[in-house]
Amino acid sequence: MNINPISMKKIYQSIIEQIVLLVKEGKLKAGDKLPPERTLAEMFNVSRASIREAFSAMEIIGLIEVRPGEGTFISDLNIAPFINAIAPLFVKNESMETDLLEFRTLLEVNAVKIAANNAKNSDLELLKKSLELMESALEKNDPVLGAKADIEFHKAIFLISGNYILLKASECMTYILESSIRFNREKILYNRENTKMLLNQHIQIYEAIKNNNPDLACDIMEKHLNLVRKIM
Repeated sequence: MNINPISMKKIYQSIIEQIVLLVKEGKLKAGDKLPPERTLAEMFNVSRASIREAFSAMEIIGLIEVRPGEGTFISDLNIAPFINAIAPLFVKNESMETDLLEFRTLLEVNAVKIAANNAKNSDLELLKKSLELMESALEKNDPVLGAKADIEFHKAIFLISGNYILLKASECMTYILESSIRFNREKILYNRENTKMLLNQHIQIYEAIKNNNPDLACDIMEKHLNLVRKIM
């Protein structure tokens, strides 16, 4: 019979658990500033080294944000550091990238459906600004600007949907896909014909959302993402 030995929990893990509990109980909220390292060490009755170790781990998982010259703050579920660390594991082969793109389609088609039902005039401004950037990128033949505008357009759709979980899932997907060599927005947009086709589809998606037509928005979004996969 195989028995795993019981190991003592490390001090920094206990610190993290208490911080997480305070967040769950609402005693700490996103944007709250944590006490200085020395003060926390006294409060937890631990060494400053243990506090630093806990901070390092919490920063990696996105629980806190360290702002140089300002201090340490509770983060609004910032997944970037954690996802950036594990992204290479997801994009090590093309089949996994294909799976990720299929998952992206599921997320975005549902998000655009909700957005088309919920969109208000103020929401549409977010999409219009992204479209203007795309048009400017096409005129200047600037794939870097085009890639930025593309990301902002799709992010705006998730914001308009009002679904926090969908938004965070999309951020996770974006971080992972952007680490892929094959899925490279700048590379795709380097071809002007690709840029024109994708811009036209973005405009159609915008119009469908503007007219509160969820079925049409879903149809165009699916065609748009299929085109992206084909171009890749």
